[in-house]
Amino acid sequence: MTKLKENLDHYMELKGITMYSHLLVEIAHELGIKGQAAYRFAETERANFSKMLKGERPLKYDFIIPLEKIFGVSLARLLDEDAYKLPVEKSNVPFDKGFRYYAYLDDPDLYRNEFDIMLTKDGKSILNNTDEFGKTFLDYVVEYHSVNGVRYLHDEYGIKLKWYHNHFEFKKSKGMIWIDFENAIGFARFVASMKDPSLFNDIFDSFNMFYTNGHYGGPDSIFYQPQYLEILLDDEGLFKSLFEIRKYDLQCGAFMKRKTGQDHKTYYSVNPIINNCLKHALGNLKKYRKQATEILKFGIRHNRSVAEETDPQNCYVCSELGAIEKFGDKEFHEFIVLANSENVQDEEIKKLIEELPKFPNPNHF
Repeated sequence: MTKLKENLDHYMELKGITMYSHLLVEIAHELGIKGQAAYRFAETERANFSKMLKGERPLKYDFIIPLEKIFGVSLARLLDEDAYKLPVEKSNVPFDKGFRYYAYLDDPDLYRNEFDIMLTKDGKSILNNTDEFGKTFLDYVVEYHSVNGVRYLHDEYGIKLKWYHNHFEFKKSKGMIWIDFENAIGFARFVASMKDPSLFNDIFDSFNMFYTNGHYGGPDSIFYQPQYLEILLDDEGLFKSLFEIRKYDLQCGAFMKRKTGQDHKTYYSVNPIINNCLKHALGNLKKYRKQATEILKFGIRHNRSVAEETDPQNCYVCSELGAIEKFGDKEFHEFIVLANSENVQDEEIKKLIEELPKFPNPNHF
């Protein structure tokens, strides 16, 4: 007898379900199949379900959430009663549902009252753990479009994309945890669909990426990926946010504190990713001519204002992202718009590029 069959029989007895055909009808109902169609579904699936119980074929993925909802436990518990075992304390009894359950229901009260104190069997937060399918809570947030899950992770854990390898950082009073999330593009696309540019920019914080690193970690970073740049170019709210001159307060690390004697530094800057977006738009003018035109027109005005406040001959371009520094003052940072007309065939776009006020660029990025 397989563990799945043994545990399933146990939970069926607790729920008063006497036959597998009855369970299959319940599964059909959870899948939205009603009336006689549910009984036809049960008849069709009976042989395959029998093979699943014998271990002759894997459990259908479509059955996972219905079974978890019917019995109120995670698939891991159905497969192994000791999975995700918690310390034997009365307060832990309700928290055995698995994080797919919470992402699927997407209930703010459940996040606050149950999920927030849920532990895995190693006693650590589940946010940086994977389930039996190798998936994290973030995977299920994307899969089930868990809008409240995103806001919960942002408001309670301060989720933020960090540094070189598209890791996400979560902060809370008990410390910091990290997750290497392979579906960062899918997550970005979903967060963008929530139409909250402030939330998106706080999670995918390009200011933080520049001011803590001076760059984006190279072409493997999400901030260089065409799919990510197109999310920004295609979404009206996110695209407009590229032009905001934003106040950014950066908490200084130990090295900068010793060097400057300051706990934090304040910058006023245009979004550091704007030149990556422009470069992608110029390379795809058939689709993004309008966006390229808007960025260039903004750049003409913005570069001119920077030149008026800062003598261009006393500054130089220090980054392919358009950052400039003053000679002898590496603590100064400002961004200008950069563009190269070399491979551009569109005459109007070329003219706009030529109008951009230029700054010395000894590095020739």
